[in-house]
Amino acid sequence: MANPVKLSIFTVATPDVTPEQLCEVAAAAGIEGIEWRCKATPEALRQEKPSFWGNNRCTLSPDAEEEEIVRFEQAAKQHGMRPIAITPYLTVGDLEATEQVFRLARRFGASMVRVGVPGYNRTRNYNELFEEGVRYLAEVESLAKDYNVKALVETHHVTIAPSAGLTHRLVSRFNPDQIGVLYDPGNMVHEGYENYRMGLELLGPYLAHVHVKNAGWSFDQTHPNASQAAGGSGAEANSLDPIAFQSSWRPIASGVVPWKQVLADLKAVGYDGWFGLEDFSSAYSTPEMLKVYATQIGTWMEELNG
Repeated sequence: MANPVKLSIFTVATPDVTPEQLCEVAAAAGIEGIEWRCKATPEALRQEKPSFWGNNRCTLSPDAEEEEIVRFEQAAKQHGMRPIAITPYLTVGDLEATEQVFRLARRFGASMVRVGVPGYNRTRNYNELFEEGVRYLAEVESLAKDYNVKALVETHHVTIAPSAGLTHRLVSRFNPDQIGVLYDPGNMVHEGYENYRMGLELLGPYLAHVHVKNAGWSFDQTHPNASQAAGGSGAEANSLDPIAFQSSWRPIASGVVPWKQVLADLKAVGYDGWFGLEDFSSAYSTPEMLKVYATQIGTWMEELNG
């Protein structure tokens, strides 16, 4: 059954199923779009148990030969799934690998490819990394035009683009027909939170895609200042020992991101693109995760639309 909202699944979140199995259960849940994770899987990894970023059984190799390509194509076609994106892990400046993925996207009829963004870990100056990112995107813009595939820059922690504002700074000199933003509020829990509506208004025509997941913060309950960290009153037990909060993934309705508010903000700015599931919480089996997701987004959008 088709969902009135454009729902997709990024296969990084479904490591335990094959392409054929995924397309079957996704279609049954009312999800129509698919974002193929694209990364080489060394033989040693294939011997491990399935995992998001390790032995992911729903991953397309960037070096895929015809047999593998046809397998993924047929899996989607058999169940009426539409490939909307090829999503690799590209390094800034590696134009050969970038073009290789654009070539795959054109073959699959996918309209979007996630591209590289400089990482940030305090070892190199942001301004230097920004210039590197801009030089790379200038080349990517030409590739995107040649292949008629939009390049996506994702809001992502531990990069120079963790927020809508910093991502906009990186892409704003380029044509939004060629380079857009993959807006990921779940990533912005870890780093980069800004008022959702304000960030979306800033992105304007660069807003191209949305990923849906959630995360939250926790702390050591045995720390001397745990009571105060939880909002309790009174003096800290140890004012010279700051408590450390840690972020981790949560189910979509159980994290910091207020998804009903985000959906309202997306509606307010006129977003009519895809909502891509990328749930790392491991709260559900893959089939159940897809069903719950489709129900959540469908229900919340119905509430918004009256």
